[in-house]
Amino acid sequence: MTKETEDENTEIDKGGRPKIEVNMKVLKALMQFKVTRGFVADYLEVSETVIDARIKEHFNLTFKEYGSLQKERTGYKLQQKAIEMALKGDRTMLIFSLKNMAKWSDKIEQKQTSEDIVINIDSDDANL
Repeated sequence: MTKETEDENTEIDKGGRPKIEVNMKVLKALMQFKVTRGFVADYLEVSETVIDARIKEHFNLTFKEYGSLQKERTGYKLQQKAIEMALKGDRTMLIFSLKNMAKWSDKIEQKQTSEDIVINIDSDDANL
């Protein structure tokens, strides 16, 4: 049973089941990757409902919202690391970063425009 402290010396028994705790550091680490609610629940050995409740309780977000936030942070960290490596002289990372972050390309983009071409054949040319 869970108990609440009314003052320093008195506890109030609220009854009901004890709250199932979740290691929030492990949850955060898992959510940095594209994982399912079922995988997280299985890994932490709790139900999916408990996962949803703790995320809502701690962050006021849904599982999907919290996962998106954590994956976005991971992407940002990876970009920072890629830039750091490129600036330290890693040529492969420099090329990769320029192509993916600065939209550089090996090929010169050629745009074709289609214009109507009008061919006039007069009667003198028709017999050729």
